[in-house]
Amino acid sequence: MVRIIVASLSAGLVLAACAPGGQQETDDAPDPLVQETPETEIDDTPVPSTESESEILPAPGEELEIETVGYPPGWEMQPYWSGEYPNAFAITQDGVTVMAHPVITFEEYPPIYCGLPHKAVYSPWNGQRRESDDLEFIAMVYPTTFTINEDATIEVFVGDGAEQLSLTAGDQLIYKSYLAEGFFIAEKDGILYEMNEAELPQSTAFEQGPEDQEWVQVTCDDADQTRAWILYEDALNANGVERYDYTGFGEAADLP
Repeated sequence: MVRIIVASLSAGLVLAACAPGGQQETDDAPDPLVQETPETEIDDTPVPSTESESEILPAPGEELEIETVGYPPGWEMQPYWSGEYPNAFAITQDGVTVMAHPVITFEEYPPIYCGLPHKAVYSPWNGQRRESDDLEFIAMVYPTTFTINEDATIEVFVGDGAEQLSLTAGDQLIYKSYLAEGFFIAEKDGILYEMNEAELPQSTAFEQGPEDQEWVQVTCDDADQTRAWILYEDALNANGVERYDYTGFGEAADLP
């Protein structure tokens, strides 16, 4: 069992980073990324045997242990769904059943089928549904590298404020995960920075990696209140499930 350290991002950071340009305060920088994360001890407790190594990762602000199975080396977990308006889906019919898994899995476990209640909306912003169903929103991401092809100094956010980061042609940084409106998390020399792609030289060369895989842990609508993880794309493939259309920033609720 491997315990991986994930930088904790508060809900305030995610909402601030995701705010449309007109909604951010003009005299304040976006909330900085919390860069320092306490070391976590290795847990030697036995886990069920699988063909691949399971990973246990902490969620933001809590000591939650979230198991993943089968992901090849290089994949990491981020404790939120990114984007100015994060993905969301709504249950538009009675009797909807969605393919799910007992753990976050990369084609390892056979699926289970999870009933979801009519009119429920699964969005990071739907606080009432998050609380009633104890939802957890997790994304598996595959960090890639990008190369600086000319000297530059850019503004970045780290620790408790902004600073200027000097970059030299040939420097390579790790693209960790996207936030919103061009902002993303990057790593250089072991330090995590929040930066804006618009600040980088136009000659910057980005590598392409696999698409993010966004998961939500739900409480199924059955007698046992089964807990299951649903991949966003799998939800959209089910009959009676549609993308949720937001009516305002930070606003989401079950269908009327």
